[in-house]
Amino acid sequence: MNIRTFVAAAMVGVLSWGSVYGQAHRSQFTCSSLKGRLAHTHTAAKPTVESTEEDKYDMKYVKLDIEMSNVTTTLGGSVITVAQVVTSSMDSYVFELEAPLIIDSVWVDGVSLSWTTSGDAHTVSLPAALPFGTMFTAQVFYHGTPVSGTNFAAKGINSLRSPSWGNWATFTLSESYRAKEWWPCKQALKDKIDSADIWITVDDSLKAGSNGLLQAVTPVAPGRVRYEWKERYPIDYYLISAAVARYVDHSYYMHFDGSSDSMLIQNYIYDNPATLPYFLNIIDSTDEQVNFFSNLFGRYPFWKEKYGHAMGPLSGGMEHQTMSTMGFFDSWLVAHELGHQWFGDNVTCATWSDIVMNEGFASYSEYLYLDHFRGHAAATADMVDRQENVMSELDGSVYVDDTTSEPRIFSSRLTYDKGACMIHLLRNVINNDTYFFSVLRNWQSLMKDSVGTVMEFRDLVKTMVGSPVYGVNVDTFFQQWFYGEGFPAYTAVWNKVGDDVYVQLQQNTTVPSSVPLFKVPLELRLRAAVGDTVIRVVNDEAMQSFHFTWSKPMIGLQIDPNDWLTDSVTSITKDATLGVAGPATAFVAVTPNPATDSWIAHGLTSGSTLTLTDVAGSTLFTASATTQDIAIPAASLASGMYLLRITDAGGEVRTMKLVKR
Repeated sequence: MNIRTFVAAAMVGVLSWGSVYGQAHRSQFTCSSLKGRLAHTHTAAKPTVESTEEDKYDMKYVKLDIEMSNVTTTLGGSVITVAQVVTSSMDSYVFELEAPLIIDSVWVDGVSLSWTTSGDAHTVSLPAALPFGTMFTAQVFYHGTPVSGTNFAAKGINSLRSPSWGNWATFTLSESYRAKEWWPCKQALKDKIDSADIWITVDDSLKAGSNGLLQAVTPVAPGRVRYEWKERYPIDYYLISAAVARYVDHSYYMHFDGSSDSMLIQNYIYDNPATLPYFLNIIDSTDEQVNFFSNLFGRYPFWKEKYGHAMGPLSGGMEHQTMSTMGFFDSWLVAHELGHQWFGDNVTCATWSDIVMNEGFASYSEYLYLDHFRGHAAATADMVDRQENVMSELDGSVYVDDTTSEPRIFSSRLTYDKGACMIHLLRNVINNDTYFFSVLRNWQSLMKDSVGTVMEFRDLVKTMVGSPVYGVNVDTFFQQWFYGEGFPAYTAVWNKVGDDVYVQLQQNTTVPSSVPLFKVPLELRLRAAVGDTVIRVVNDEAMQSFHFTWSKPMIGLQIDPNDWLTDSVTSITKDATLGVAGPATAFVAVTPNPATDSWIAHGLTSGSTLTLTDVAGSTLFTASATTQDIAIPAASLASGMYLLRITDAGGEVRTMKLVKR
């Protein structure tokens, strides 16, 4: 799911999306309500279902048979659910449906039954308890007019006029808890529906797009037709969709690389005569992306049905299984929603806390698309853009600690960008693309048609690649980059004496209470006018010294030159005393910085003295070194900057700036 703001284009009508994209590329928010923009203030977890009674049955099949229009959210009809009892017995059938939708009747195994309502959960008492393993069929007849969302704040069902093209469309968007806003359902990620039929009756001037393959367009009354879609791959509740508008069907068949197998690419495009020509080149290159991602991740998982798009007035796209809903077309957006067909649809996150398995990989699919089709420089610019967004704030984890909050689930900075950065760094940790993409293909193969967690993905990495990988423990990697907060900040000092290069690296972290030290592979570029050399090291200490032999005349040092790591660099300086007899204070480091409770001075020599002052020069702390490490108390100090003066036994002085958080 991917929403980016295009307010300017919406204001003036049909503009060049490409020109707007250049300015708004990082304004990424999730579908339905600009969720990534909003803040969250509490930690909680939403139950997987409205009522635990829903966990007593396993979804096997659903059939939606509903009537819709393109100019209103009004709908009505019925939903059939076939399910199996998975507890010792079940004496009531519970489903979810939100007001103002009205339930007309409920039938279970052909018997009309009454129900009670508590919130959005509706409980149907059964005439007799059903034992374990029993299959049953429930049918709910309903109607109503749900409240529509807006262009930048979608709801479960929306009826809107495209601000760019003028076409009216009604479309659904159920992620994350919004399916109940338009159809009677069970909202449980781990209970995929084995198969579905989605029948949508509309005026014969309209088309209705949905999941799977279109089986028939059946006349049902004068001026009315029913679009009958069949989805025979397992599907999660929030991926079932409907999109209704005056569309033209622009479809074609593609062939997979190295195979005679073909697949339908089906696109429902606004019937505005300018729309299809405007996006035609991008739409017609979808097959190239399908082949590209199939070669990386394994064949497109729903190839026996289709891939395609249906347009709707939203500021981005939504990865509805086999037919993404698209507000517009740009190749990066197609890449994102197409990437979701593997990461999100074929294998779905098992909990909303694990949403990075959907959105992080879809965002990284954008990077992979750019790298292959537009060049490595474009991909690097995209990744640096994401890293800078992550570092626009100091804290926050990829792990979603508050699944009651859609803004937190779909945080642009943490779920999309930090998630993509985490995957990018994992690729560097593995340091072998054959192994990295083998892991991704095996994930798709082993977990197909089901759900998965980040920890299950971690275990697959350990099984296939091993641990540690290039000196980095895989468990530690995920603990730090998935659960942990913040990022590393580096200070470096270097010198060259003859053919010997000396580098002293100091790592601080922005949230040391969460991750006091990020253990990562790190590239160092030794720079020379006659050609640079990149050296790969393992940074596993807060204060670390490296020695290399290099004959070229060195003019500088660069940390992480290929932008694998989400990090900041405070300073890189040359110190002519490094590596030769000189001030012992040159090797002293202080971590963490900023600090909350205390700073630790490392690498002190016996006889050194430490003096901490405020910026006005008032002495706050003094100590003499008898060990290499000394703690400098900070808990009682006010937030701000302080100065630490270190004087070694020979009288050499070094002054460092310390920050109290």
